[in-house]
This record gives sequence, C-alpha cells and structure tokens, in this order.
Amino acid sequence: MQVEVTQLCIYPIKSCAGIPLQHSEIDHRGLKWDREWVIVDEQGQMLTQRTAPIMTLIQPTITEHSLLLQAPTMPELAVSLDLDESVAMRLRIWDDLTLGADQGEAAAAWLSQFLQQSCRLLRVHTKAQRGLSQTWVRKWLQADLAPAEAPDLAQTHFGFADGFPFLICNQASLDELNTLIVQQGADPIGMSRFRPNIVIQGLEAYEEDYVWSLVGEHLQFAKLKNCTRCPLPNVDPLTAEIGLQPALALRDSRRTLEGVTFGINAALFGVEPAATLAVGQCFTAEFNF
Repeated sequence: MQVEVTQLCIYPIKSCAGIPLQHSEIDHRGLKWDREWVIVDEQGQMLTQRTAPIMTLIQPTITEHSLLLQAPTMPELAVSLDLDESVAMRLRIWDDLTLGADQGEAAAAWLSQFLQQSCRLLRVHTKAQRGLSQTWVRKWLQADLAPAEAPDLAQTHFGFADGFPFLICNQASLDELNTLIVQQGADPIGMSRFRPNIVIQGLEAYEEDYVWSLVGEHLQFAKLKNCTRCPLPNVDPLTAEIGLQPALALRDSRRTLEGVTFGINAALFGVEPAATLAVGQCFTAEFNF
C-alpha cells in the first residue's frame, strides 16, 4: 500500500514549539536538528510541557549560525550553533542517562526568566551514546518480514527525543478522532497536538497500528511500537492552556493493553548517505498482522 508524506516537523528544543518543513536532511538520529537541545532544571532533570506547559510558547528558529529563541514578552536571543563541549552535564531522559553540552549563561538566564524557575539549556554532546531500546529492536528483527540483518537499526543512537528518533502519525486517524471529539461537544484539534515528525496519508484510520515498515527508494523505516500517549496533547500549542481533549476521546476509543495509543514510533533500518525526506515523498507500507 502506498502512503505519502504530507507534513514534516522538527522540535529543536525538546517540548518547545515545532518548525514545519517542506524537506529535511535525515539520518538514523532523526530529522536534522530534531530534539537537539533540552531544558533542564537545577537538578539536571529535563523539563517538558507535562509540568511546564508554557514551554510550548518558546519558538526556536534555526539560522545559518544560530538557534534563535523567541517567546512572549521576551527579547530575541541567539545561541551559537558552534558546539562548545567544554562544559558537559549528565542528565536523564526518562530511563536513559546521557550527556549534554551546556549552552551558556545567556541562554540559562533567558529561559529561567521566561519559565520562572532556574534552568539551563543543553545540546546533545558528541560523546552521548543514547541508543534504542534493544527489547523493541529484537522484537522487530524477530518478525517474519525482518531482513537477515539490520546493523544500522541495532546500533542507532539519537538525541533527546523521548524514546525513538521518529514519531509518525496518520492523517486519517486524526480525522476519525476529531469526529469523536466533536461528538463529545468540543472543537476539532490539529495534528500539532501530537508533535509528530512525519504525517502520512494513504492508510485507513488507525491502520498504522499494524504497519511493520515503510519502504522508500532511499529510506526504510522500521515501525517499532505504537506510541503510548500522556496528557501532553491536551496542551493547546498556541495558548499553553490545558483542556480535556483529546484525552477524553482517546480514552474512549484508543485504550489498549499497551495503554492509550496514537501514532507510531519508528527508526531507520536503511538509509543512504546524504539522504533527505520531503513532503510529497511516497513509501510502501508493509504490514505484519
């Protein structure tokens, strides 16, 4: 079955606003610049919209030389893209310990003022070795459709994304979810609530649950698991206000043994050097029912 990429988005700073793209460089780590930075508190614990929904109002922009930060009432701040790794900090992304490069006092002061708590900005350190869960890699490789070997999948390292380098969502699934949301008396929501990297069309609603891989001419994605959802999609990305949807609709329609799910977590098991991904690009969806 053919599917088409309809949207691409990166989130340079974990849990802050995204940047929609028409095309992007891509490798096993993800789309270029995606979750390259993370904000941590005084104890080195990552901050996310789960506890600080106002983070959605921080808008990063990537220029040739800088990461630009903008937010309401704040002056624009430029953080150099030159990677200074002289100040390294250990941090935890959920169950994974990894390493970040501190981005300096100006960024720390800017973020601390806006978020009203002491915090710092870290960038992925070149010595960080955060890999995929080998449990999910083994399950995928043990499937009947698995290739004889996929060393690039088993050896994948990535940045500050929750657990996988790619989150892929299906437009038809959002359309069906919005039908239920409207029936429950609320306004439909946008796909940005779920913060996917890649949005596709061509599948029936929730047919992505059964996808095993997405195979293109230069890229091959392994679907490793269905994405379990926390309450973060209840945060309106335009206002930072917290509502009841889509959690209510997901609870009533997407509760499984895995948890409440929407979208799929994926990694690359085949990628050519200097590969790109673009809106309009097509893939063949393979299923493992």
